Amino acid sequence: YLLKNPDHYTSYVFVPFYWHTFVTEACSVYYPQDTATAQPKLVLIKQHGKLVGLSSSFDYTHRPIEHEDYNLYDWIQRFQRVSKHKKKQLEDNKDQSDDDNCPPHPVPSKSKSSSLSFIEGHPLANTHVISLRHNHEKIIPNFLGGSLPRPDKEDREFYCSTVLTLFRKDLRFATEETWHDAFLNYNFNNDCIFYMKNINLIYECVDARDDYRAQLKAGKLDNTTKLPSSIPTHLNDDLVSHLCTYDDQIHSDPFELDDII
Repeated sequence: YLLKNPDHYTSYVFVPFYWHTFVTEACSVYYPQDTATAQPKLVLIKQHGKLVGLSSSFDYTHRPIEHEDYNLYDWIQRFQRVSKHKKKQLEDNKDQSDDDNCPPHPVPSKSKSSSLSFIEGHPLANTHVISLRHNHEKIIPNFLGGSLPRPDKEDREFYCSTVLTLFRKDLRFATEETWHDAFLNYNFNNDCIFYMKNINLIYECVDARDDYRAQLKAGKLDNTTKLPSSIPTHLNDDLVSHLCTYDDQIHSDPFELDDII
């Protein structure tokens, strides 16, 4: 602590990502007639004597025009909203880190500056900017707000809307086109396909475990048969129940107000 070094070290940094808020926003814009779609939740803040509604999805929907080529997943991984008075502190910390023989991480070619302003319409456009995360290659979005939908079960439209919201750069398409049609017509790159397969990996493990237990109960396997090595033994019933159950009251987006003040 005297040397101002951290007390623990990790290979990656996980940032909270309430994905359901962004999917709800996309559905409400492109299919407002769908009464089953929940309205986006807003946090009321007081600005210049007026109450203003603020959502965590505003940062992406009002992102700078230089960031239009980033899909939501990549954008969350690379950028963050910071107040203008904190921007200089972040830059000083980055300069100090670079001086300690750490290789610098240049700003992606898609963005000419490490900090850019929101487009018109963002409630915090006058006080906050979008800044590039330092060491963004080590940033991993931590999906919160319920388990992600499966491609082979549940509501197919909800799965397609979720995947397109996460990995499609431009959600502008014909309103008469369904989410499923838009999903089939879109050409996902290799990185997006890799992420989509990994998202479904836990469900494949759970299905394999359930099939094994069903065969064991039916007497088709003996007790000495070992579980397949691909099935994590720590996936017990409590964990699976937690992952596969979405409680809107518990997992609603607790919008952070610390960086607004």
